[in-house]
Amino acid sequence: MLNAFSTNSADAALFASQDVVDHRKRPVLTVNDLTVSFSGVPVLHGVDLTVDKGEAIGIVGESGCGKSVTWRAVLGLLPKSAEVKGEARLDGFNLAGASQSSLDKVRGGRIAMIFQDPASALNPVHRVGAQITEALRLHRGLTGAAARAEAQRLLDLVGIPDATSRLNAYPHELSGGQNQRVMIAIALAGEPELLVADEPTTALDATVQAQILLLLKTIQRDTGMALVMISHDLAAVAAICDRVCVMYAGRIIEAAPTHTLLNRPEHPYTRDLIGAIPPSDGPRVRLTAIPGAPPHGGVSAGCAYAPRCRSADAACGMTRPDMRTISARHVVRCLRVAEGMCQ
Repeated sequence: MLNAFSTNSADAALFASQDVVDHRKRPVLTVNDLTVSFSGVPVLHGVDLTVDKGEAIGIVGESGCGKSVTWRAVLGLLPKSAEVKGEARLDGFNLAGASQSSLDKVRGGRIAMIFQDPASALNPVHRVGAQITEALRLHRGLTGAAARAEAQRLLDLVGIPDATSRLNAYPHELSGGQNQRVMIAIALAGEPELLVADEPTTALDATVQAQILLLLKTIQRDTGMALVMISHDLAAVAAICDRVCVMYAGRIIEAAPTHTLLNRPEHPYTRDLIGAIPPSDGPRVRLTAIPGAPPHGGVSAGCAYAPRCRSADAACGMTRPDMRTISARHVVRCLRVAEGMCQ
């Protein structure tokens, strides 16, 4: 298991709690055959994914693999040049291609999203209290003293000290970590069933990263909401997620429970990704550099990873692999794994 964060025993127990999950819970969101094209160039190729109530899922992969595009497509946040097809069903209602008025009732309410750079996501000319109460008014109908009291409670919940005075602060008066906590408070204002965290710790130092991850895990456990963590950082995902989906070139190429994926990865890309991470302790070992670069876009005839894969053969470059089941909740998209030839 990757271990990039130092925590006390209580925190470690909380981080480890993702290994026990009730998978009988109902799905919050079901994504089927989701595709996205920009100006005729396909960038997302039939993504299938189910998020269960109370589950924490990590979406990992290199920059440009489609992690953020997937969720921006689900929430209708892509530019008009994007062509979105497929389904993203929330209790039977298809969000993909829904009207903006319909999406406005969902975004920030039943599904909330926090972004990697709180400094650009927050409005610099409005006090943080006003930004939280705006979300409370839009999604819960709270105004006046009731909204301000709830905003203070949310700031207390996310761990901002002296919440009463901080309601009057502007974003530039807070640290990066505090601004990210404000973003989490705004996201929680609508009491979401699903929280999508898009690289929420990228702009923060290591100590604050661990604090934000612990906060997200604590809130997810206490509220029972589902959590999707988008990241290129496997260690961060391993800390709080029950299940991990690995994306490459616009497709999910492997998905498994976190412990299974980190200890028994099947896809060559997943193995290479884990091998490229320096260990936090123990002897120094040579890292596994991944040769080449991800494809620029379009549709390849075979496996998109074949040009970089040490296990690829001629068939890999000509035949696009289907998703195959390895074991319960562990699936992989690889011809060589199916043949038992991938080492």
